[in-house]
Amino acid sequence: MLAPLAALLLAAAAPDTAWGAIRGTVESEPGGLPLASAVVEVASGSVALTDSTGSYRIARVAAGSQTVRIHSLDHEPLEVEVLVPARGEIELDVLLRHRPLLLDPVNGVSSGQGGTASDAAPRGVAAITDFPALEGPGTGMEGGTGGSGGDVLLVRGSAADLKLVLLDGAPVYAPFHMGGLIDSFEPGLLSGARLYLGGAPARYDGGVSYVLDLATRTASRDHWSGGVGADMMAVKAETDGPLWRGAGLLLAGRAVHGASLGRLEGTPFPYRYADGVARMDVALGRRSSLALTGFLNGEGVRVDTTLAHDDFLRWSNGAGSLRVRFPLAGASTEVTAALSEFDAWLPNPADQWQVQARLRRARFAVDMTRDLGAVRLGYGYQYDRQWARHKGLDRTVGERLWFQRDTVGAVGGWYADALYRPRGEWVVRGGLRGDMYAGGPFMAFSPRLAVTWLLSGRATLTLAGGRYHQLVLTRTQKTFDYGVTDVADSLGIATVPRVASANHLTLALDQEMPGGVRLGLEGYYKAFRDIPNADRTSAYASGVDVWVRRGEGAVRGWMGYTLGWYWSRPDSAPDAARFSGRQILSAGVQAHGRPGALEVRVAYGSGLPYSALGNLADPSGAGDSGSGSVEPSTGSLNGVAPQDFLRLDARLSRTFTPRVADRETELTPFIRVLNALDRRDALFYRYRPGEDGAKPVGTLPVLPVVGVEWRF
Repeated sequence: MLAPLAALLLAAAAPDTAWGAIRGTVESEPGGLPLASAVVEVASGSVALTDSTGSYRIARVAAGSQTVRIHSLDHEPLEVEVLVPARGEIELDVLLRHRPLLLDPVNGVSSGQGGTASDAAPRGVAAITDFPALEGPGTGMEGGTGGSGGDVLLVRGSAADLKLVLLDGAPVYAPFHMGGLIDSFEPGLLSGARLYLGGAPARYDGGVSYVLDLATRTASRDHWSGGVGADMMAVKAETDGPLWRGAGLLLAGRAVHGASLGRLEGTPFPYRYADGVARMDVALGRRSSLALTGFLNGEGVRVDTTLAHDDFLRWSNGAGSLRVRFPLAGASTEVTAALSEFDAWLPNPADQWQVQARLRRARFAVDMTRDLGAVRLGYGYQYDRQWARHKGLDRTVGERLWFQRDTVGAVGGWYADALYRPRGEWVVRGGLRGDMYAGGPFMAFSPRLAVTWLLSGRATLTLAGGRYHQLVLTRTQKTFDYGVTDVADSLGIATVPRVASANHLTLALDQEMPGGVRLGLEGYYKAFRDIPNADRTSAYASGVDVWVRRGEGAVRGWMGYTLGWYWSRPDSAPDAARFSGRQILSAGVQAHGRPGALEVRVAYGSGLPYSALGNLADPSGAGDSGSGSVEPSTGSLNGVAPQDFLRLDARLSRTFTPRVADRETELTPFIRVLNALDRRDALFYRYRPGEDGAKPVGTLPVLPVVGVEWRF
């Protein structure tokens, strides 16, 4: 208590020549990736936040010995004592050890009307819940509301895809599986996950609903290590280590096989999933590095679960990026080149036809950061080009090409972002994007502004707002002269590019409490325009997100809760508003002791809608909208509302430490109980005329799973 007071008195009495400054970078260990928004505080009272490159600067620090504390979400805090020179500057670069979060399995609960995905995951939990195939076949936020229709495939809890997900700078359409059988992403594979439910910096293009920036960790450059695991449902493996001095390689993969469930149920296993990640890092000199990342995954759900058929709705992703970081003319520079691909197949259960979609994307970005006195300036340029091909195959005559639509879209834009601290407890971040879309004679401007009040070194209050634009695909909604509706449009397939936009306003509280507890509270309001919709181009969303997490001690856990409201007005009848609400709760607890470890996770969702993926029996769309009788805005299907989603999983394990080849390893046998409540919730449903509501496809019953993990 007396030391900080004495330091303040000495600083007040000293002349201006007794002041100094501290600057440097904060990075994550292992990996060396920069940490944005880390808090750097001096015991004498000065506080700073790191920018997107992990850099910071604290001016007017009392000369002499000072204690500096650095802390960031999901990293162990660090305190260090430095000697600040009078009328000088000391450079302090630190590494914070990464402390991975427990990642919630994806349970298929996603955004609702308006395409907002603020309910996708609590902040700090890397979970994506949008249905990936909405990028391809069956795009369209609204299904039809009339007509008898035919066999319709639906997914619960889906909406228009208006997100931006980056994995090491590469856009990924659907990087996470939906079965919930394994974690969304291996916790030890990520070094950071920045989720912007609103108020994202001007550096990010797109993300009309939200932005999620994921970063994989770099490989160890000291020695090789890794682990393998297998159980009755899945297998996984991971290894990383040095290639040569200054270079490392990371390899990881996993797959769901489901052999045990198929035998227990007596029916084919309804899910497929496999993914792989590879990353290589090379040090090029002081503050210069190269990172090469590749990601592949494939997933499917069986449309017909009888033994006589093998029809899978399938989709896959591929993404790769090359990132180079180096200093240039006094600025920290990062150059990114990335390629992405998404493929989807929508089969017809009667084996009559199939819709396929392939989306490709190339991205190039240059991001630079420099200090201009008390202002930290970020600026850069990004170019993004997208290709889409949708085609239908008539399988009754040897997969004859039925229709094909090619779409090309491109956007190039610049941005400037400035971080300024007008007073010690205030931080202001403002920026502006200017994007030019191919085919549009306009420049879309996106201003962003965020004001952060540092209530203390452990709490921040942020008010943020801004405008966002994103290139999306929508339906043609046109009829040919001879009166025949466009085939792709009749199937609900979006093939026409459009620029969607949104205005965000968010208020967020982030507080670090004693005992390793972190609390977050965020309210939001979003207004959307030109979203992929047949008759409604305006939609709105508001709600609140609450999350709390404890990452220290023998008992750890997290909880996230979202309550959201969504409403829209058709352009033809502004007074005919549709309103719906959603709530999602996900929580987990993990207890460690000498006997072993116990983990319990629960997920609950209410008000999640049905959304159509296309008419499976009447591809011509004659006499029907082509998407069946579905009303996702109210969550009802022919007057039958979907049931609430509820799931409980548990795991009991014990870790042993045998020595193998004079090296200590970890051997962990475990038993898991999936869907312990025996709620046979499904993600996909099929509707047939004359039936009472939708019938589930690919349910997951209660299932005990035995397995083992070994780390070396």
